[in-house]
Amino acid sequence: MRDDRGIVTVAPSQIREAALTRFVFDDLTVDQMMGMADGLLRAGQYDLAQKLYGALQKVTEGRKADVVMRRGLASNPRRQTPIYLDLLDALKPYNGSAFVSEGLATWNKILPFFHDPRFSTLVTRHAHLLPIPNWHWNLQTIAWAARQAEHVPGDFMELGVFRGHTTLFAADYLGFADWPKTWWLYDTFEGIPEDQLDKGWEGPNKITYGGTYSFEEVRDRFEPFPNIRVVQGRVPEILAEQAPEQIAFLHMDLNNATAEIAALDALFDRISPGGVIVFDDYCWQASRIQHEAEKAWFAARGLQILPLPTGQGVFVKGAGG
Repeated sequence: MRDDRGIVTVAPSQIREAALTRFVFDDLTVDQMMGMADGLLRAGQYDLAQKLYGALQKVTEGRKADVVMRRGLASNPRRQTPIYLDLLDALKPYNGSAFVSEGLATWNKILPFFHDPRFSTLVTRHAHLLPIPNWHWNLQTIAWAARQAEHVPGDFMELGVFRGHTTLFAADYLGFADWPKTWWLYDTFEGIPEDQLDKGWEGPNKITYGGTYSFEEVRDRFEPFPNIRVVQGRVPEILAEQAPEQIAFLHMDLNNATAEIAALDALFDRISPGGVIVFDDYCWQASRIQHEAEKAWFAARGLQILPLPTGQGVFVKGAGG
């Protein structure tokens, strides 16, 4: 519309109706397009930012990691998203090796998952199941641990499943459906029981787990895997009813010290020599109560958990236990 001064204005509805695909990018540089996508991300236009980052992925092979990181932020927006974007901007001199996720930034490091097309594809495919962006390093730990335990006697277990993101990724990536093992998944599917809540977890428990997932949803998600069993129940009580006699791999993600220590009491002797435990929350500040309890539990047995900058902890059981 042109007013009496000759100035043309465009109504917001007209902008919304305009097809993005009609916009011509031929005269824009990659940096200019990246700036546009970043602007959309900072403005909260996450869907548009994802589309533009997606287009950039196809033409920026040398900056693949940078674009993937930014697209990951757009696909899982959080209150901290502008901070993550600022970190990526600060790490521009290290394009190709910069990585930013929740509580973790690395640069000048090899990013092995970006050299593994199957890994990268599955991370993107399952990202919607986890409300945290760019979980590559954490999933790398899980994939390594599961592969290490492939030929260790016993089954696999996950305590604390949420929507099934971690196991679904690993099972897809490793082709677990063809392994002669069973993967047992345990969760209340109603959040952390009130009498097991650690201090400070009342709010996160309600926001993250209150009515956001269900047993039926997760059970159906694993239907393609005949050797994955989804069990609804409270830990540790459910373990007395349904649990494997031998364990090769255990992923501990119950988000509270009471249940995780009780699970260690019930299951540790069943873990075979060479078996691996990954503690999802061992090095997160929000999970310090878990950290201290588990550190003390292992120390009492002359053992240690390896702390990782991903927030995880890893323990490999030796021949002597």
